[in-house]
Amino acid sequence: MDLVSTFPDEILHKVFSFIANSPTLIGPSICHTLRPLSKICANEIDSKIGLWELCSKDLECDFYRKREHDVAGAEALPIKSIKRVRTAPDRRSSRLQPASPKDTYIKKYSLLMLRNQTAFDVLQELVISKKKSLSLARLRSLLREFRPVAINRRVRSGGTYLVEVTRARHVKESIILKCVRHLVEECGANPNVPSAEIGTGTLRIAKRSAGSDGIRCMSESTGRELYALVIAAARGMHTVVAYLLTAGARRDVRGSSRFRLLANMRKTVKGDGLTSLEFALKMKEAEEENGASREDLRGILKVIDMLKPSS
Repeated sequence: MDLVSTFPDEILHKVFSFIANSPTLIGPSICHTLRPLSKICANEIDSKIGLWELCSKDLECDFYRKREHDVAGAEALPIKSIKRVRTAPDRRSSRLQPASPKDTYIKKYSLLMLRNQTAFDVLQELVISKKKSLSLARLRSLLREFRPVAINRRVRSGGTYLVEVTRARHVKESIILKCVRHLVEECGANPNVPSAEIGTGTLRIAKRSAGSDGIRCMSESTGRELYALVIAAARGMHTVVAYLLTAGARRDVRGSSRFRLLANMRKTVKGDGLTSLEFALKMKEAEEENGASREDLRGILKVIDMLKPSS
């Protein structure tokens, strides 16, 4: 008898809730970890009705109710509960074989990822638009329209909601701060989940082959990532940096990107694998070389003071 069959569904689900970063990753983590072990193990996993029913419920929320931050000593922010969304009943012909819990999970997971991508595409339009720029009201409306969304999952392009909001153009820093607070406190966004390059850092679930009903999960990353804290630091948004630090953002994470100078909009500063402090120092140096005054550098100077290690 396969070892997996000896574990109750609730125990397996509980174990993988500690492995996965968010509830929406529990099902894919089970597939990615256990199904490749053997054909017998894969069949046992597929036949666990209770396990797939539990995983289907996980797709209704993308963060754990009681979440502790990675940084020791950081205060845990209150996360309000999200109302469960009523889903339409699955329309299936009575002449067909009833859908198994695993098939139901695959369908719900695919719909969640599709909805997540669609909502993110709309957010990208708000982030770069001048006429219809990002605002807290528009962000709330967007998330309400497409909910539930997997707020901590990377979309196909590699982006995340929190990182994308931090990159918003044509808006004041106060607007970005309000949107960041909403994502963290109301939606459970994790400041330590980075965006990644296109086609990397994703975990997806799909049919194993055309003639099989098995599940296949793939996970890959090149390591070229970008964090919300790094963006806020490079842009000199000291209020956003201060908030992200209280929300548990790690200071030691490294990111790669290119940022435009305020003193000379035609020039940019590129950094590869830099911490938020290193990015801020590099931006400060480049701004000074292009004639920025101390008043222009007020925000980034505050960022540097916050990120410097205490003596």
